[in-house]
Amino acid sequence: MINALKIFTFTIAVVLFYSYVGQMVPQKITYPPEETEIGADLSLEEMVEIGQQIMGSKGTCLTCHTIGSDDGALRFPDLGNIGAVAGTRKEGLSDVEYLAESLYDPNAFIVEGFQAGMPTINKPPINLTDDEILTVIAYLQSLGGTPTATMDTELQWQGQSPASSAAAAPAAAVSSNLDGPTLFTTYLCNTCHSIDTPGPLVGPSLYDVGARLSKAEISDAILEPDATVAEGFPGGVMKNTLQGVGFYDKVSAKDLNTLIDYLASKKGE
Repeated sequence: MINALKIFTFTIAVVLFYSYVGQMVPQKITYPPEETEIGADLSLEEMVEIGQQIMGSKGTCLTCHTIGSDDGALRFPDLGNIGAVAGTRKEGLSDVEYLAESLYDPNAFIVEGFQAGMPTINKPPINLTDDEILTVIAYLQSLGGTPTATMDTELQWQGQSPASSAAAAPAAAVSSNLDGPTLFTTYLCNTCHSIDTPGPLVGPSLYDVGARLSKAEISDAILEPDATVAEGFPGGVMKNTLQGVGFYDKVSAKDLNTLIDYLASKKGE
């Protein structure tokens, strides 16, 4: 009886102690991200600020582009001085027109030394609206230049996708019946990973991933990419990219398994 009382007293003391510690340690409150509102009357300063936010989030631009990096560009050109040189890149196009074409039709002009492969950002899976693209253009102009794009700027490519007038609703996770290679490009995996050659891009080559990882490990690498990060590559990039293109919301279990089977078949042969 005495021992039971001692145990009970000790248990109460421990609970009270940790309750006290829990109250004394500062708590971090996490709020959901605020919805970015793009109105027709945005100032240039507001457009630049919103454009910068979009590039680092929904647009997933910083997955493959650097901005003023001293260590060299990633897969696509550095954008540190793009506002100053955009108007000279392609004959006949102003800076606004060149930047717009680079976003709506990114493979129409490839900067020397780089390869095609940038996704069209007003179409799935990135799906920027025309208004969002105008703010991105204003931000890009500000990098070494002076923003002139406004919310009234008219571009020949506007209105060409369902995303042009309103943010598209997330696609339901319905099986697409696409094959592995098509899913690989549909979800922009080819933007950061080479699949037919051993050389790395932004992320490691998947040329021989099936020889290095089991299907379970490939699945884990897709669903929890930061659990194990390949040596020499930064963490957070893959997960942010997949979230940005809506992969986790859109991919069905069937398509995920198809993609995993495809990757598992890459043995480096």
